[in-house]
Amino acid sequence: MAKNLVWRDLSSAQLESIRHPHPKKGLTGRDLLAKYTGLADYQTNPKTAIHLDLYVHTLQFGDSLKFKDDKLSGLFSIVKLVHHRSIDEQLPMERSFLLFKELLLAHSVQRPPYSVGLFSFMEMQKVMDWMLDSYYRHYKLYMYSYTNRVTLSATSMHPSDCVELAPELPPLLEALTQEQHEAILTEEGRKREQEAAAAAAAAAEAAEAERQARLREEYEAAIPEEVKDRVASAVEKELARLQKVMEEQFAAQTAALMAKIATLEAGGGAAPPAPAAAAGAVRPPSSQPPQAAAPASKPPSARPS
Repeated sequence: MAKNLVWRDLSSAQLESIRHPHPKKGLTGRDLLAKYTGLADYQTNPKTAIHLDLYVHTLQFGDSLKFKDDKLSGLFSIVKLVHHRSIDEQLPMERSFLLFKELLLAHSVQRPPYSVGLFSFMEMQKVMDWMLDSYYRHYKLYMYSYTNRVTLSATSMHPSDCVELAPELPPLLEALTQEQHEAILTEEGRKREQEAAAAAAAAAEAAEAERQARLREEYEAAIPEEVKDRVASAVEKELARLQKVMEEQFAAQTAALMAKIATLEAGGGAAPPAPAAAAGAVRPPSSQPPQAAAPASKPPSARPS
């Protein structure tokens, strides 16, 4: 399917403003074209100025053929696309001209959706002749203008300046004895062994942790959801029961403590014994048999007066 380039870069309103620029704004048609195509630095950048010159000549050629806005916009977009692809991809002249011919034919035959009949056969011939006489006649100059400059810097050196000098040796007074050298090598070997052992231990620990995590995930994944729900419900019930028991014990202890405090504040004798449930202690059984209760003493007989 052909790509329609009409109105791709310039609209009808933009073409009209380029033909008839506003006199009070102080902008020419060239300035407006540079603004619409993103070439605002054409006054300081020579490459941008070359782009703009080609675009201006394209619009002037379209006006000379009395092209309407749709044809002028299509011609402009075709030339712009061919020019940018040629300099960006460094296309040879044959490939660039083949690209231009394909785009021009795609806009000269009414066969949707493969092509559109924008230009007539005579207009297509005139456009192709103009491109051959203007753009492709100076194609190598365009390529030269947009080729990056490569500067080679060469320096000469005398052979006597390239003599390799031996490194300076340390004095013998600073040399190590054989025993010191062997001790240093032994210490370095011991450090390397310790580092290797620590790295192996860390790797083994990480592998074990990963294995445990994987086993835990597999175990949790193997448990049915029904069993998980039952276990969670049983745990919640047990936690609620323990919480209730602890609250009751705490309330009993608090009540006993408050009773002791009240007794002490009143100053009335010994404090009452704490309840067994509050104290949480069980009285041990006595090892001695229980003693019989003492018989009640008889009241003294009354003396005769």
